[in-house]
Amino acid sequence: MAKFGFNDILNAKSKAAGAGTVTDYTEIWLNPHDVKPSENNFYSQENIEELADSFLAVGQQQPTVLGRINGEFRIVSGHRRNLANIMNLERGHEEYKRVRYLYKDMTAAMLDLSLIIGNAYNRELTPWEKTQQAQKLKEALLRAKKEDGLEITGKLRDVIADLMNESSTNVARMDSINKNATPEIKEQFAQGNIGISAAYEAAKLTPEEQKEIAEQAAAGADIRAKEIAAKAAEKKAGDDYKTPHPESITSLCYSCLHYKDCNVKTGTCEKCDQYIDKAEAEKTEEQRYSEEQDKIDRETKKKLREQADREKMEHLPSDRGTGSKVHDIKIAATYYDDVVSGKKRFELRKNDRGYKAGESLNMLEFKDGKFTGRTISADITYMLQDYTGLAEGYCILGIEVTGHTGDMSETDTQIEGQLSFGMNPPEEA
Repeated sequence: MAKFGFNDILNAKSKAAGAGTVTDYTEIWLNPHDVKPSENNFYSQENIEELADSFLAVGQQQPTVLGRINGEFRIVSGHRRNLANIMNLERGHEEYKRVRYLYKDMTAAMLDLSLIIGNAYNRELTPWEKTQQAQKLKEALLRAKKEDGLEITGKLRDVIADLMNESSTNVARMDSINKNATPEIKEQFAQGNIGISAAYEAAKLTPEEQKEIAEQAAAGADIRAKEIAAKAAEKKAGDDYKTPHPESITSLCYSCLHYKDCNVKTGTCEKCDQYIDKAEAEKTEEQRYSEEQDKIDRETKKKLREQADREKMEHLPSDRGTGSKVHDIKIAATYYDDVVSGKKRFELRKNDRGYKAGESLNMLEFKDGKFTGRTISADITYMLQDYTGLAEGYCILGIEVTGHTGDMSETDTQIEGQLSFGMNPPEEA
């Protein structure tokens, strides 16, 4: 069977969002008893009798969609419809011995993903169902990655958020509830006695505190997320002191996967040919995937830094003599110190000299209309023009200071001013 990729998942999402339209499935007629429900279906199965009655009255408008795995038909979409068909058959309606279905060959992982994505758009989900859906979707993606070689690009949480049309923040909150909430809190959340925000805040507390909140919710109390968050903050404020745990034993045995079964473990072992890091061996697929993505992110940042360093070296001040253009411009005395210190890293200028990134500026300080003798050398690192809000003909130059001069005498100042200006006076600040 051919493997599937991420495009197949996006196609499943697109079909589900389009009211279940399918174009690459095959029609087949089967007995409803020969069709098996998906093992991972957790969605509600309510009002089956009403649905069966509607089938008798107006017929089944939409066929149940199946996935065929090793010759076995399992339901992708339409668990309630199939139960309604079985009910009508058990009522004595013989015409329901053969029912129209649509099926497609797929892997078990693709079946799970199709089931979750299909239900995400074909029904109105409760916050509890969305939270369960996020967990099942994560498990299905990791399973597809492991069993079918599915390539997932980007952070797993962002992928889940995209498939569910939720924000990454909401998916993170759901993940926290699935990992940290006690069964009591989850039960009250599932029953609708507490909302998703309250369940998220409660999941930060101890099991005993969560049990107390769950009991209050079961008794009909109005549980508010803000009150739980305030309780958690109050508790945290009183937990500043942490008991120290000094380490005096460095034996490998305590972190070895075989510690419980080993008959030669000691408190001083530094090397062993049977050592296996327990923490590494017991990592989940999600943890390994996250570590892979973090490694890719670190390598990408490193390469970007190296590229930026190379570009910076190509435009060092010493390169000016090789042909890079230098512009003489005036700068007000009030700005001089801010430019030298790096506080002011830009210049707003009328672009009548054809400024370009990579060129240089010779910035001459003027006070009360006179050149003070102080200058700043700077490189143009960035240029912004033709931007909304900028007056026509003006630009903003990003600059990097490469040097500056100190004070000069008034005579030297006048001479240098004449020499610097020549036939090309500096632009006004």
